[in-house]
Amino acid sequence: MTDPAGAGGTAGPRPAVAAGIGIALLALAALVFFDALDLPPGSVRGVGPAAAMRLVAALLALLGVAHLVTALRNRRPPAAASGAEPPNRQALAWVLGALAGLMLILQAGGGFIVAAAWLFALTARGFGEPLGVRSIGLGATLSAVVYFFFTKVLSLGLPAGPLERLVS
Repeated sequence: MTDPAGAGGTAGPRPAVAAGIGIALLALAALVFFDALDLPPGSVRGVGPAAAMRLVAALLALLGVAHLVTALRNRRPPAAASGAEPPNRQALAWVLGALAGLMLILQAGGGFIVAAAWLFALTARGFGEPLGVRSIGLGATLSAVVYFFFTKVLSLGLPAGPLERLVS
């Protein structure tokens, strides 16, 4: 058998798919950027919802460009139709379970930090990371940073639970 990716490497996404995703991300970045122009500037330190939306637009544009670069690098003759990978249903189940758990935790009043940490840890599990203290701790740290950025810097409200009330 031959290795479709070369000497021991892994095959990347199909160029047409990566290019399509890149173009869609660039279009979405433009939409978000132009939509952010209609938002009022922040009253405190000039940082407000418009600044966050411009940051999101820049990150989307960066992802779009990265997908286009990937599409250019992975140009190759089309593979045989039988070489398609089957969907990973177990990973999809982990991610969908994480989303369902996020909604349940928020509905039960658990708060943003706990719900987002749950989402992070189970999504990481779906992508092959073992479910443990490391992924839960990293998810809790990142969700706390996001929570405090949105509530303190941008003055936006996120669902507060017992943990958020304790640290606020």
